[in-house]
Amino acid sequence: MATYKEIKGVTVQTRDEDPSVFTGAWASGGNLNQVRNGVAGANSGTPSAGLAFGGYTGTAQTGDTEEYNGTSWSEQNNLNTARSGPGGVGIQTAAMAISGNTPPMTVNNEQYDGTSWTEVNNVNTARDNILGGFGTNTAAVIGGGRTATPATFTANTESWDGSSWTEVNDLNNARSTNHSGAYNDGIAAGGYVAPPTAYNDKVETWNGTSWTETTEMNTLRGTAGSSGASEEAFLLFGGESPPGGASQKTENWNGSAWTEVADLGTPHTSGVGGAGTNTAALAFGGSTAPGPRSAATEEWSFPSSPILVEGMIFLSGGTTLKGFGKAAGIPAATWASGGSLNTARRLASGAGIQTASILISGYSPSPETMPQVEQYNGTSWTEIAEMNTPRYGTGAAGTSTAALCYGGAVPATKDETESWNGSAWTEVNDLNTGRYYAGSAGTQTSAMYYGGQSGDGSTETWDGTSWTEVNNLNEGRQGGAGFGTNSSSAQYTGGEDPGSSAIANSEQWDGSAWTEVNNLNEGRQFPAGSGDTSSGLAFGGNDGSRVNSTESWNGSSWSEVNNLGTTRTNITGSGSAVAGLAAAGLTTTVVANTEEFTADSALSTVTVS
Repeated sequence: MATYKEIKGVTVQTRDEDPSVFTGAWASGGNLNQVRNGVAGANSGTPSAGLAFGGYTGTAQTGDTEEYNGTSWSEQNNLNTARSGPGGVGIQTAAMAISGNTPPMTVNNEQYDGTSWTEVNNVNTARDNILGGFGTNTAAVIGGGRTATPATFTANTESWDGSSWTEVNDLNNARSTNHSGAYNDGIAAGGYVAPPTAYNDKVETWNGTSWTETTEMNTLRGTAGSSGASEEAFLLFGGESPPGGASQKTENWNGSAWTEVADLGTPHTSGVGGAGTNTAALAFGGSTAPGPRSAATEEWSFPSSPILVEGMIFLSGGTTLKGFGKAAGIPAATWASGGSLNTARRLASGAGIQTASILISGYSPSPETMPQVEQYNGTSWTEIAEMNTPRYGTGAAGTSTAALCYGGAVPATKDETESWNGSAWTEVNDLNTGRYYAGSAGTQTSAMYYGGQSGDGSTETWDGTSWTEVNNLNEGRQGGAGFGTNSSSAQYTGGEDPGSSAIANSEQWDGSAWTEVNNLNEGRQFPAGSGDTSSGLAFGGNDGSRVNSTESWNGSSWSEVNNLGTTRTNITGSGSAVAGLAAAGLTTTVVANTEEFTADSALSTVTVS
């Protein structure tokens, strides 16, 4: 058996005292002399030696430059070319202002020596909304940005060697973005994609040669502020979040995961400047609402001593194994309202994660079957390409950009399967047995469909090309909650038996057979599910009357947790056990409501055997 070190690459640490949950703090600093947004900073500097330059005052671009001494800002020599949204790298005494909007976009590049700015060789691609860069004034990298107004974005990346700019490998995603880090060790996060109201949660890291996509941010946002010394220590704050509101959210990146930490004191919509590291930073200027611009400065402090981070595991006091993660926070998690669907419905199917989900087809009083499909971005739903065959009670698997939909009724039973590639639906090989109200799980290339109105408990698996009949459920039923990761790992919970009675039974699939596991505390018909066989949720449904109860599965048993805000049945679920999504359904009428179940990380004792 593999050891923890062999799996994770590190040993389990022993700590005399448990690390603390500390979220950092923002405190007011001295105001800029010039109110502006689109201001740049030397983001590898320190809070006591900050540098702010450029921006837009509300009437014109400015070249105004100011230095911060830890208490107040003092005006210095201006940029030679006034501009907003330039990239900024370096420190207070050795910085660089890269490109920006004059207007139009400029290729001008200037270096600061602590006293004055000097024009040096231009960038190859003019742009603004670069929102930082990373490196020094002699070795820097910029990527992305807006190349024209109102909304043309680029993935172009350029490297500076101290004398000239060279085009290198592009970002994977064209956008404006926020940068920090070192020349061979940088990060780009968030920003806008075309059109300008489309927000981005994409994160990419730079290794000196190319960009690699990594874990997405928790909050979609446009032009935020950022600071950090490397791609493993990055802070992102403020920015514009859908549907155009100012954000106070701050997120800390540790090289593998994003953690929401203390909010800014003042929300910013766009163009806030940043400087410093992820443990000691400055946020300055920006817009505090659509239109008004700010001169405010806030100072960020974060402990240098060990703190609890997602996924941490350690031996407490040398005797008790403890871990810090979202699963431990499930008992305290609550449902919160999300954006409503464009079209109310019930008996739809869903796939994806909480912040990137797809809801497919469904049933509405008029018409009965619906071809409409909608995508969720964590804030709002957008209608996308319709199904070829409208239906309700289908199965679904996969992600919001690579999904599979199968079975259902119109009201006649259907066996059609359709595959989604992010832009269009394509009919692929049919089920062996058409059915509806069945459980489903998996991905676009490894899916399952089990149970259903036929009552025989039949099960089929999908290998990316065709469906294969495998062993039946132990108990035939319809209208249960299905969830799981692939065609070798799935669960079916609740539903109704042939006598139309609500049941609590749960079964798990291990790739070859179904095994009965512990029942729900409350039997229910037509609930929704999310998660996998080690950690799942079942919510909503009816037991003779509609319910709002939620139960959490920990791999061996079910526990009651906080209820849905809206009591409903025929509900659609997606996501995980720590970040679930509930949408649509039937109360006394068909509804378009969306709710999000989110667990915060918590410290807990780890039981081993």
